[in-house]
Amino acid sequence: MPEKKLNTAAFHRRAQRLMDLWKAAATNEGGATDSILVIHGKTAPDIYSKTIATHLWLFGYEFSDTIILLTKDKFIITTQRKKAKILQQLQDTPKGVPLEILVITKEPSAENTPIYEKVLSALKESGPNVGVIQTDTAKSSIVDEWEAAFAASKASFKMHDISPLVADALAVKEKSEIEYEKTAAKVGSLLMQDYFVDEMARVFDLDEEISHRTLAERVDNKLNDKIIEKRLKGIAPEVDMIEWSNLPIIQSGGKYNLSLRARSNTDRIHPGTVVCTLNVRYFMYNASVSRSFMIGPTPKQEENYNFLVSLQKEMLGWLGPGVVMGTIYERAIAYVRQQRPELVENFVKDCGHITGFEVGDGVNTFSENCQRKLETGMVAVLRVGLEGMTNTKAKDPKSKVYAYQLADTVLIGDGPGAQVITDCIKEANDVSFFFNDEEAEEAQKRAPKREAKPPAARAPTTRTSAILSSKFRSDEKEDESSTRQRREHQKELLERLQADGKRRFAGDEGDEGDDGVERRVVRQFESYKRETAIPREARNNKILVDERADTIILPIYGMAVPFHISTLKNIGKNDEGEYVYLRLNMVSPGLSVGRKENAVADNPTSTFVRSLTFRSTDVARMGEIYHSITALKRDQVKRETEKEQLADVVEQDRLVPVAGQRPQRLPDVFMRPLADGKRFPAALEIHSNGLRYMAAGRSGGTAVSILFNNIRHMFFQPCDKELLVLIHFHLKRPIMLGKKKTQDIQFYREASDASFDETGNRRRRVRYGDEDEIEAEQEELRRRRQLNKEFEEFATKIVDASNHDVELDKPFRNIAFTGVPARANVLLQPTVECLVHLSDTPFFILTVADIELVHLERVQFNLKNFDMVFVFRDFKRAPVHVNTVPMKQLDDIKEWLDSVNLAFTEGPVNLNWTQIMKTVNKDPAGFYQDGGWAFLAHDSDAEDDESEEEESEFTVSEDEFEESESESSEESDFGTESDDDGGFDDEEDESGEDWDELEAKAQAYDKRHVNADTSPAAPSAKRARKR
Repeated sequence: MPEKKLNTAAFHRRAQRLMDLWKAAATNEGGATDSILVIHGKTAPDIYSKTIATHLWLFGYEFSDTIILLTKDKFIITTQRKKAKILQQLQDTPKGVPLEILVITKEPSAENTPIYEKVLSALKESGPNVGVIQTDTAKSSIVDEWEAAFAASKASFKMHDISPLVADALAVKEKSEIEYEKTAAKVGSLLMQDYFVDEMARVFDLDEEISHRTLAERVDNKLNDKIIEKRLKGIAPEVDMIEWSNLPIIQSGGKYNLSLRARSNTDRIHPGTVVCTLNVRYFMYNASVSRSFMIGPTPKQEENYNFLVSLQKEMLGWLGPGVVMGTIYERAIAYVRQQRPELVENFVKDCGHITGFEVGDGVNTFSENCQRKLETGMVAVLRVGLEGMTNTKAKDPKSKVYAYQLADTVLIGDGPGAQVITDCIKEANDVSFFFNDEEAEEAQKRAPKREAKPPAARAPTTRTSAILSSKFRSDEKEDESSTRQRREHQKELLERLQADGKRRFAGDEGDEGDDGVERRVVRQFESYKRETAIPREARNNKILVDERADTIILPIYGMAVPFHISTLKNIGKNDEGEYVYLRLNMVSPGLSVGRKENAVADNPTSTFVRSLTFRSTDVARMGEIYHSITALKRDQVKRETEKEQLADVVEQDRLVPVAGQRPQRLPDVFMRPLADGKRFPAALEIHSNGLRYMAAGRSGGTAVSILFNNIRHMFFQPCDKELLVLIHFHLKRPIMLGKKKTQDIQFYREASDASFDETGNRRRRVRYGDEDEIEAEQEELRRRRQLNKEFEEFATKIVDASNHDVELDKPFRNIAFTGVPARANVLLQPTVECLVHLSDTPFFILTVADIELVHLERVQFNLKNFDMVFVFRDFKRAPVHVNTVPMKQLDDIKEWLDSVNLAFTEGPVNLNWTQIMKTVNKDPAGFYQDGGWAFLAHDSDAEDDESEEEESEFTVSEDEFEESESESSEESDFGTESDDDGGFDDEEDESGEDWDELEAKAQAYDKRHVNADTSPAAPSAKRARKR
C-alpha cells in the first residue's frame, strides 16, 4: 500500500483541463508548442514556484527530482522508485489521461541513460517546439544528469515559455479549492484584527523598541499560540494545515514597497503610517489581506484613506465573469483622475492578481496590458494603494513620506460583482490610533457625529469560583480582549440580521389572518358527478353509507342528500328510552377542524349545515350505521394524514449503474433506519449518479438508492471514543424506506467485536494476564484505525464520484457539548456546516445556514444548566430547542456560534416561542421595522448593558432612615429575605435568645408598622426567622 493516497479523479480531471487549455491556447500563450516539459529538482524551503504549484495542483504533493513530459497523447513521468510506486495509483483509470511512468535510480547512474533516451525520443517525435516554465530553475544531481543527456539534442529544439498557460490552468478553482481559500481568508482576517492590531497598539503605547522583522516574527509565532489555536479550530477543520505563505510584511517610517517582493526590514517600527500584509495558506491555498494603520493622522491623510476605501467598494461591482482584467485597472485610473486627479501619479501600477498556490501568479494581474478574462470560480486579490505620498504637516522626518495599501481576497461568482472573503476592519475610524490627548481631542472634533449609544456592556462570565482560570494575567487579558471582540462582532451580526430582514420582507403582505396564522379554507368535495350515480338504495329514504364514494347519504325532507365524509366533523350516538339519536356535526366556519387551525368560507354568502340529528327505534340499524360512519371517517383521516406526511416526498431519478467495471464497494455495513425485517450486513456501492445498498429483509431484499443530487450533507464520524464508525447522509428531500419516509440514512459498522476472531469467526478462548490484555488493547486500536481509514477513504471516493457535488464533513469532537435535543442527554458535535448527533437515534442534524438566530435561555449564575433555542430563517418552521446544556460550556458555545457568524442573544428565563413566532409570522415586515430581534438582546453579548449606569429605584426618606437606624440594635435578630441569604453575624448566633423572645419581638415590630404610613420603598414587614 502506498504511503500517500493520491486523488486519482482530481488528477485526471485537472490533467485533462491542462491538455484542453493547451490545445486551445493562442500562439504566444503556449499553443505553438508540440510538447510541455516540467523539470523539478530540489528547492529550498518556503520557495513557491509555478513548477511546485503544478505538482500540488495535479498530485496534491510535491515530487522532487521528477521530470514531467506532456505530449498531445499522454503524460510521461520520470522519477525515482519510491515516488513511482506512489504515482502508480494514477494509472489504468478508465476515461482518464494516458499515463506512463519511467523509473530512475535515486542517485545519478549509468542505468538512467536508457530512460532519458526514451524521454528524448518522445520529445523528438512530438516536434521541435518545447514548452517550459522559463522563470523556474531546477537544481539537483538528477537534474544535472538530465541536462547532460539533453545537451547533445538541445540545439534541435526551440524553447517557449508556458507560464501563461500554467497560470490559466490554475486560475479557476473547484468547489473544494474555494472552501480552502475561504478558510485561509478567515484565518488571515482573524490574525490581522484579533492579534496584530492589539499588538501594534501595545507596542506604541509602551513605546517599545522593536523592529519590523521582530514584530513580524511575533505574528508568525502566533499560529502556535494555544488561545489563537482554540479560535482557529472553529474556522479550520485541520489546524495543522494552516501556514504562512511568507513572513508577515510590516512597513513604516517612510520606507514602503507595495509590490509582491516586499519584505519586513530590521528598522524600528515607527508610529506614523504602518502597512501590514498577511499571506496565509490552508492546504497550500493562499489568501491575502493588507491594511494600513494611521497613528495621529491629519485630516488630509484621513481624506486620502477614505477615498481608497470608496474606490475599492466601487471596483468590487466592476468584477464579474467575462470582464477583461486590464479594464478594471483602466476604470480605476479613470475614477481617480475624475475624483482626485492629484493622486493619479501616486496610484499603484496594478490593482491585484489571481491567487492560489502562488501568492501572485505574475501573469493574470489587474494591470494595464492584461487581456485575461475573469471566470466563475477565480479567486483574486483586489488591492488599491497610494505610494510616495507627502505629509507637509509632519514634524518627524520619518512621517513626511507615507503610503496606503488596502487589499482583500475576493471570489468571482456567477453574476456581476465579487464576494469579499476576507472579513477584516477597514473603515478609517477602525484603523486610526491616537496616543496623544491633544491629537485625540482634535480627532474627536473632526469625527462625524453619531447617534448616542448606551455604555458598552460588560462581558458576561460563567466563573463561579474565586479561583482564576489562568495563573497568568496576560491570559486573562487575552480572554477579555476576545470577549470584547466577540461582543462587537455580535453587534455587527445583529445589525446585518436586521437589515437583511427588512430587505427580505419589504412590501411582503403575506396571506395570513389577523392572528398571524394561515387560514384553511373549507374545501369543496364532489361525491357524485351526476344524479344517476347515487346508489338506488338511497331511494328508500334511509341513511346510507357509500364507502366506495366516501359519502354519507342522508334523507332530508324526503330527498336523498349526499355528504362527503370530509364534511363530517364527528358523530355521536345517544340512547334515550326506546329511541336512538344520531347527531352528525358538520365542518363549518368558526368550528375547529384541526388542533391549530380554523376553517373559513371560500364564499362569504355560502350556507352551511352545522349539525343534523336523526331519531329511530331500530337500535341495531342505528348502531350499524354509527359504526360504519365512524370507520369511514377513521379511514379518511388516516389517508389525509398519510398524504400530508408524504407531501414533501419526491420520487428520485433513476440510478444509473456504473458500466464496464465493478462498482466500488464498502462491504459488511449495516443501515439505519432498517428498511424491512431484521438487521443484516450488506455492501454499499458507488454508481454513476448515486449509491445503492441492498438491504436484506423478510421479502428477500430491498434496494435502497441515494442519488448524489439529493444529498445535502455527508458526514464521516470515526470510531474514536465511539462504538460505531459511520457515514451519514442527510437528504435534501425525504425518500420512502419501506413504508416510512426518512431524511437521514446512516451506514455503520461496529468498532469492536471482542467475542469473535477476525481470521475465522471462532470464539476466542478466555485468557488471563497483563500481556494478553495489552495485546487485546493493541489489537483493538489497530482495528479502529483500520476502520476509520476504510470508511474515510470510501467517503472520499463518494466525493470524487459526485464531482464534488457532495462534500465530506466531519464532526469536531474537541468543541462538542452535551444537551437534550429530544429525549436523552447526548453529545452534540459541530461540523463545518452543521450541529449534529449521529451516534444514536433519533439523529439530530441542524444546518447552520438555515439558522436565523440562537437564543440562550436560563443564563443565570446560580444555575448549572441553560437552554438553547435555534430560530430558523424560515419562520414557518418551529424553533428547535436543546435543553440542559452545562453552564461551564457557555463560553465555548459562544465562541463557536461567533466563529460561524451566527448571531446569538441570551436571557434569564424561558420564553413562549409559540406566541413569539405567531407574532413574527403575523407581520414580518412590521416585526423588523419595530426592531426585530433586539428585544432578545437586552442581557446578551450583542447589547450594551445599562444596569451599571441606571440609578436604583429604591429611595428612602431621611426620617425613615433615622428610624431604621435607631431600631437596628433592637431588630438585628430579624432580617429581610435578602439578609437571610447572607447569613447572620456571629454575635447574633451567640445571643442565646429562645423562640418565645424572638416571636415577641416580631409581633412588636408588626404592631409598630401595621398602621404606619409607609412609602413603596419602605422595608418589607415580612421577616425571616432564625432557626
